[in-house]
Amino acid sequence: MKKMFLLPLLSFGMLSCVNQPDSIPQEEYVSQAIDSLEHYSLYQSTYNFDSLEKALLLTVSDSTSQEALHNILEKAIHSIDKHSYVLRKEKWVQMLEGENPEVLNNPFPFQGKLINGKYAFVSLYGFSGGDSIAADNYCDSLQNMLSNLYQQKPAGWIIDLRYNNGGWAPAMFAGLGPILGRGVKAYTLFPNGSSQEYYYAKSDADYLLLSDSVWTFDETLPAAVLIGGRTGSAGELLALAFRGNSKTRLIGEPTYGVSTDITPILMPDSFQFNIASGIMTDRNKTGNGGPIHPEIVSVDTENTFEESYKWIDNNKK
Repeated sequence: MKKMFLLPLLSFGMLSCVNQPDSIPQEEYVSQAIDSLEHYSLYQSTYNFDSLEKALLLTVSDSTSQEALHNILEKAIHSIDKHSYVLRKEKWVQMLEGENPEVLNNPFPFQGKLINGKYAFVSLYGFSGGDSIAADNYCDSLQNMLSNLYQQKPAGWIIDLRYNNGGWAPAMFAGLGPILGRGVKAYTLFPNGSSQEYYYAKSDADYLLLSDSVWTFDETLPAAVLIGGRTGSAGELLALAFRGNSKTRLIGEPTYGVSTDITPILMPDSFQFNIASGIMTDRNKTGNGGPIHPEIVSVDTENTFEESYKWIDNNKK
């Protein structure tokens, strides 16, 4: 029987709850929010959260509506860094219950084909599903597509992440698992010295539960991974997962530059902050939370594919 798991967010981080009554004074609400943000933020030692709290308290009173308060805090979140964001209750409930319009309208945001009868091309867009059923279907469908391409005996893979703006990383990681292979492929490093491992499978008994079982392709083919300015968040994590493999090269332009993990914080009224809390790295723990730079620079689409063909041809058996 397939094992499932569920996370109500768009990253591997764990949900943190502020355990208070549903209704509290607005000034106290602000103070709790800022305290939580500071505790989990990657920038806790460099950003002045005390000044932020003082500035917000000057604009808030008990007569401030909850919607106005949410708008004020959303603006404050965006001032901390460009990756942190908020989710209102209706949005994350949609995600949990499988009613996210983005997923319903496009449940399988990927495509694949064989180019020139030789190169297995996979274009992977962001996936914003948060419920287990959508993630399970996504993973199965992506793995099936990869299997069909592999059976056509390609010389190598072209993994296009240029338009992958992120989303729920576990589903994408599991879906690409047969190509990524076993072992830890990336990490998140947190300010307190702890870390989070990212992998498709460590062993037959230790693997991402969105997969039926652990399986990889018999042959490790060379891969060209395409990145660019629209590659962001979980899309950058995928790029980092490929980096460090001797048979893989990142080709294209620098990524958007939010290679940071997100921790969600749920307030008493179910308003959710998603705060950048750690730095994503590759398998060698190399990373800085900013843009990921290609190993082969190419700004022209036609040239990018030519470089991909060349890399695969020069590294195939």
